[in-house]
Amino acid sequence: MKKIIIYVVLAMVLVGCKLDPKPVGNEGSYQSVSFDLVCAREINILPISINGATAPKDAFDFSIAKLKKYTTNNVIVHKNVELTLNESDINHFIHDFGVSNNLNILQEAQKELLREKLNTLPQNSTTIVMIYTPILHFTRSTEGRSLRGIAFGKRADQPLNVVAYNKVNIDGAPVITKNQAWKIVLTHEFGHRLGVPANISHNKAKHCTSRECIMYSSPDWQSVVSVLLLNGMPYDFCDLCKAELKDMKQNCYMPHTLP
Repeated sequence: MKKIIIYVVLAMVLVGCKLDPKPVGNEGSYQSVSFDLVCAREINILPISINGATAPKDAFDFSIAKLKKYTTNNVIVHKNVELTLNESDINHFIHDFGVSNNLNILQEAQKELLREKLNTLPQNSTTIVMIYTPILHFTRSTEGRSLRGIAFGKRADQPLNVVAYNKVNIDGAPVITKNQAWKIVLTHEFGHRLGVPANISHNKAKHCTSRECIMYSSPDWQSVVSVLLLNGMPYDFCDLCKAELKDMKQNCYMPHTLP
């Protein structure tokens, strides 16, 4: 029996087999690819480090290269802003970033530094704030499940894109290396703000159904098989997500108002 399994897996590898997509079920939805980001004349990135949390440079550079590939080549990365917060305040700060004067949670010098930096950036959805943190939960309450990353779009009084990354959870990802995990999570959260997957055919709760796609949700045994035995690390978007980004890029010069 073991030999049969080995032969089957070997045959799958040799023919470049891909696993069937995850069924959409009743969680299918549509979303729009972000015209603002894909077609922006420039994208501004502001990294914020909370309590010393940062991403590996190689993984950060990898994710920026992917962002450039699918948007504009004009991505401006600004100097990292370092903040110190009480652990009990971190999750609220991230979830409420830019909303309801949440900068008041900072010490005066830090508040002025961050406010001054934010004021130099375009106040629209072509600006991406990247927050590195040692703590990140799904909800404002720390009783919610712990995450590796999360992405927020523009809200009523907060027009910027905000993405946050949990250093502790990413560094501790099983099976793969720390650098591999950072490459995937950094780019995955960018993908959420780019608006892929867009079509309901492969959009299951805002994640791609393809196990070979960087926008796949959480790892399962099938995606681990895909990584280890079939297709390698999911470092890029699948063909369907790529096509959606390409279609938007081709329409950038149609009549629109660019930010």
